[in-house]
Amino acid sequence: MADYETVALEVDEDGIATVTLDRPAVLNAFNLTMQRELIEVFDRTDGDDGVRAVVVTGRGRAFCAGADLSSGGDTSTTSRARRRTRLAS
Repeated sequence: MADYETVALEVDEDGIATVTLDRPAVLNAFNLTMQRELIEVFDRTDGDDGVRAVVVTGRGRAFCAGADLSSGGDTSTTSRARRRTRLAS
């Protein structure tokens, strides 16, 4: 299994994949690293015929607090693209 910075992936013997959002100190707030890692994890589980179901959960006391705004609100590639478009106009 690949190591991830913001998520954890476990697949049990019954083919149940558990994806755990793993940023408990910030209530699992969503950032660009998590976005990239979740896409990789979902592609990986989608391509594995042994995986029958995927459960997404969060480590700690919160599932996900939403977008991590600590870096100024750039939590998605879409918001970056919009800002570049506005600046170019």
